[in-house]
Amino acid sequence: MNKVTKPFLKIEDQLKHMESKGITFNIISRDEARNYLTENNNYFKLRAFRKNYDKVSGGENDGKYIGLDFGMLCDLATIDMHVRYCVLQLALNTEHFLKVKLLKRCELNNEDGYAIVNDYFNHIKVSDKKHNRLSNELERNRNNPYCGGIIESCSDGYAIWAFIEVVSLGTLLDFYKFCADRFNDDDMKNDYYLMRTVRPLRNAAAHNNCIISDLRAKDRNFQPDKEMLKELSSIRKDTKNKRLSNIRMLQICTLLYTHKKIGSSASNGAARRLLNELVNRMIRNKDYYMKNTTFVGNFTFLKKIVEIFFQEC
Repeated sequence: MNKVTKPFLKIEDQLKHMESKGITFNIISRDEARNYLTENNNYFKLRAFRKNYDKVSGGENDGKYIGLDFGMLCDLATIDMHVRYCVLQLALNTEHFLKVKLLKRCELNNEDGYAIVNDYFNHIKVSDKKHNRLSNELERNRNNPYCGGIIESCSDGYAIWAFIEVVSLGTLLDFYKFCADRFNDDDMKNDYYLMRTVRPLRNAAAHNNCIISDLRAKDRNFQPDKEMLKELSSIRKDTKNKRLSNIRMLQICTLLYTHKKIGSSASNGAARRLLNELVNRMIRNKDYYMKNTTFVGNFTFLKKIVEIFFQEC
């Protein structure tokens, strides 16, 4: 079976292709669009947001997008950039406070900072894959200018306060779950599952992937956190079910809830200000999306969950 490849479209061909798909150039002219694609963004990334729009079915315009202008794609790309920056800031904060909480819990349990890490290493030895992955991870970081010195200083064994600073988020979460089971701490176990939901979103933002490229998909494959849903009791159940059936919105909502749950009062106050700026940016050009129920519904939902989770911050 021969692989079907697509040609590399030059900018003029990109514009023609968009026109053939029903994308208009009213908000931004065709000449401005040409300059935008040359200097600001690439066609492949920009077109990702088209998934949020319906297409004509049947007739001479079959397959063309309904009510989609190039200027809307540009605006959505900018909004998505703000979403990524906000997500990454909140995710890094949450990761930091997860470490703070873990160290506090170990102190309360009178744990030996070296023994608990050593016990974790022994625990994962039953899985060659997991043990090899951690060994390779630490070896790769040995030459890292930011954490290599810590690794070199731990030749005789890792203390927990050093170990959590040199491992990936995935390893940190696995270690956190090990500690939660060790302490039989249900609250920590809940943190772990919340962060498992947040992790793909955090990684997407860190890799500069589009976040709001498809808010219509009903692609959630697990149930939202029950305590999080309780805090959203003022939102109608059918609205929550509809919005959180999309994995992107569920991950964003879970990130906000987790940040509020384990962050400090100061960090939550800063998060509220950052999120309010994001909401204001989302609705700056709200007239563009008045006929698009996907954006109206999701932007409104995000505004509500920010108000609910951070109203007292």
